[in-house]
Amino acid sequence: MTDAKPDPGRRAILGGLLAAAALAGCTAKGQQPAATVIPAAIRPRTSGALPVRSGERSAFSYVAENRLRGIGRRSVPTRWTSDDRLSGFLGQHASTARQRKIQLYVSSTMGSVRIMAFRLGDYAGAGQRLVWSSGPVAVRPQTPFDVDPVTRMVSCDWDVATEIDTAAWPEGFYYLVLAAAGSAEHLIPLVVESGSLRGKAVVVLNDLTMQAYNHWGGHSLYAGAHARFLDRSYKVTFDRPYQNFRELDKYNSPLIRAAEAIGDNRISLGYTTEARLTRQPGLLAGAHALLFSGHTEYWPAALRRTVEGARDRGTNVVFFGANSVYWRVRTEPSRLGPERVLVCYKDWNRDLDPVRYRHPELDTTIWREGSRPEPESTLTGAMYDDVRVSGAFTVSDPGFFAFHGTGVSRGDRFPGLVGGEVDRVLKQFRDPSDLHVFAHSPAAGRVYAHGWADSTAYLAASGAGVIDMASLNWLKAQRNRKVPLRSRRFAIRVTQNIIRAVSAGPLGTQYRF
Repeated sequence: MTDAKPDPGRRAILGGLLAAAALAGCTAKGQQPAATVIPAAIRPRTSGALPVRSGERSAFSYVAENRLRGIGRRSVPTRWTSDDRLSGFLGQHASTARQRKIQLYVSSTMGSVRIMAFRLGDYAGAGQRLVWSSGPVAVRPQTPFDVDPVTRMVSCDWDVATEIDTAAWPEGFYYLVLAAAGSAEHLIPLVVESGSLRGKAVVVLNDLTMQAYNHWGGHSLYAGAHARFLDRSYKVTFDRPYQNFRELDKYNSPLIRAAEAIGDNRISLGYTTEARLTRQPGLLAGAHALLFSGHTEYWPAALRRTVEGARDRGTNVVFFGANSVYWRVRTEPSRLGPERVLVCYKDWNRDLDPVRYRHPELDTTIWREGSRPEPESTLTGAMYDDVRVSGAFTVSDPGFFAFHGTGVSRGDRFPGLVGGEVDRVLKQFRDPSDLHVFAHSPAAGRVYAHGWADSTAYLAASGAGVIDMASLNWLKAQRNRKVPLRSRRFAIRVTQNIIRAVSAGPLGTQYRF
């Protein structure tokens, strides 16, 4: 039974936190912020973990973690700022097993900020837990950002504002919230990565894709000045704050919350990011499954080889969205570390990419085209084919394992689950020989007035299963109250059925389809 006390309002929480600042001194640049007194109503509780020695972590159970008291969404800051008043970024892609201390870069006119770490999960439906809060951290305006005249890459050459030790934090996905007086609040996504991914169903943050869409500083891989595509960046970097805060909530949070609502101690979840898996194939040794968010569009060749290699060794792969593995990109180092610059010229016919002739395998265009085409369907099954779509998820194989316990019949329709961008089977491109369509959903979009979306699955030679839900709306619809409740409940049940199955090892040892 959960505590019946109502959650305090968001402003009440921040007011209490800022009032507590008088009990602690300001933190010098580069030092660990002091702990603060947090109002009892939201005081973080210990996860029950044993003391952590240097270089090791205690065993983690997401089931035990989610028995702790959460905090309602209305009590979490939501009015995000990402301008001169307050903005920041991390010096690492994640808090990793080798580097639990993270560097935080902040620029602000507010004088001081407080930092809160909210871990995402189920928490009896609350959705997140306040794990940690800092004392006041002194901040100042930093140097203006730079824009490279050739690639139009926006980057920030800032100093570290503070360092945060996450060694005692439970692994998982986080909102790292910076809060200042005067309603300035800034969000930074953070993953506290699992010490080992062996035997786990690994949830992957779409950080490369998020950065491609990030328009902070006026440029992204889509547009530049005056929102013109011709002024787009050819390179974007993690050395700048995020501005597209909704990406985390739309395409990552629903997956985390659906997964962590499964109260089954036989399931072990792991957490990492797209950037971390790039050139880190050893991370996936022995992983049971990879769970990709609703929007994983920008893939370096190294990431694709890592995932294909894992599949061929028996790791299941699930794409809970659409338009996956669409852009072939490459990564470069920044001054802060490897894989922090994402390169995508997007126009191979105009010879924009300087490596096109010297290293055609690194040409940054869509995977199905370019000088060395490699259709994404050889990994994903179905592949992207329409945008601005609306339709109803329509069951074609009610016996498919993901539908167990739903009571569906062939032809049953679930409005709201097919939308945004969709995938389908395109016979002009290669796809796995045993590709199975378990949902064939009529869909109307910008390209086809009478199109469809194909949700697919296949078994690799290793026995690993690969599933593509084929709709960008699949995850975000689960948290959208405009979508019919019947559809939302169905989508959550199917998502959880898939996670349960792929967590048990290669799908081919359990099912044939």
